[in-house]
Amino acid sequence: MMFPLPLKRRKREAASPTESVAPSSLFPDVRIFLVERRMGTARRGFLTSLAQRKGFSVAHEYSGDVTHVVSEQNSLTDVLSWIERKTGKPTQSPEDQESPHILDISWFTESMSLGKPVSVEARHRLGSLEPPESNEKDVLLSVAPYACQRQTPLTHHNSEITDVLEILGKAAAFQGSEARCLGFTRASSVLKSLPFKLQSTQEAKNLVWCGGHCQAVIQEILEDGRCHEAEGLQIREQYQCMELLTSIFGVGVRTAERWYKDGVRKLSDLEDPKLKLTAEQRAGIDHYSDLKQPVTREEAERVERLIKDALHGFTPDLKMTMTGGFRRGKQQGHDVDFLITHPDEGALSGVLKKVVDWMDGQHFERELRRFSWHEKNLSLNSHGLYNTEKKCSIPATSEEDIFELLGLQYVPPSYRNA
Repeated sequence: MMFPLPLKRRKREAASPTESVAPSSLFPDVRIFLVERRMGTARRGFLTSLAQRKGFSVAHEYSGDVTHVVSEQNSLTDVLSWIERKTGKPTQSPEDQESPHILDISWFTESMSLGKPVSVEARHRLGSLEPPESNEKDVLLSVAPYACQRQTPLTHHNSEITDVLEILGKAAAFQGSEARCLGFTRASSVLKSLPFKLQSTQEAKNLVWCGGHCQAVIQEILEDGRCHEAEGLQIREQYQCMELLTSIFGVGVRTAERWYKDGVRKLSDLEDPKLKLTAEQRAGIDHYSDLKQPVTREEAERVERLIKDALHGFTPDLKMTMTGGFRRGKQQGHDVDFLITHPDEGALSGVLKKVVDWMDGQHFERELRRFSWHEKNLSLNSHGLYNTEKKCSIPATSEEDIFELLGLQYVPPSYRNA
């Protein structure tokens, strides 16, 4: 709106280093004035420096060339009254908000995040009478305290913030603070459930689990697009080593912490014979590179079919359900989880050992199939042998027939413990 403020022209006062006008502006049509009321001098100085680093022009004093007046936690009346007291001149009630724009801090944080001025919308204006486009406030105030009471999609609107919170949570766990780790995890979980992207710290003020430290992190990311604390943690040797060690199969935080105190900094340090490793940890180190390779959904579904067929071979009526990340919709993971049930609890007794023993001989069958494909250009599966070039099945009525067709000497099952 046109907002005439009859002010005298005064000599420009010497600006403090944090409030000096940027020598050059990337956006000549935008000149910001930050209202200090409720914001405070220190925060105003920080926001001024931030805006100038992003290429915005910030006015130290209000003047006629200001295009955007930005305040925090103030009403339109508050802002007008504050300027009136500062200038000593009466102000008129605005009939429109074309120039200067009287705005909430949300416009500022969105602009800083994008690195350019965003278009002024009704939701940015102070004193706007237009109803909100959605019931975001009601949603914010009604976020349930338990994750099991909320719907949390795999892809959400606040990953920029939750990624940082999860780094801080991981660092807290590495330092032995389970309570702080849980606090960051809960805050991250709440933000993942929001059906919109946070635009200001004011919106997050009443969110469950998002107080104190988390509020400061949210504010810094919204205003500066980064979190210096998280960046500092990630370059520390202890964080990097703990992240490496806890990524080994069979290694938890306490073991990794003990190894770190013993001087372990890289995988090769674990070859020290003085270190006592469990069988799981030794396997995790020996197969570290393979285990770090992600499992695709297609591979997980193949594993599911393989295990399900094996289980049904021993107990036909059992039910197997894929759980974990793949059930939640992930396309990649580092393991595949299953839940196995049966109406008769006793029917599952000993079945896992039978399947594991059977799968130990599955390696032999995998090699048989690999030989068929790479050496004979034939496809071998549970249905039989198939010629992919001629697109036809090759008749076989027994295992002996399969070996003969592949040109291999028959190997009895008792000699397939590969």
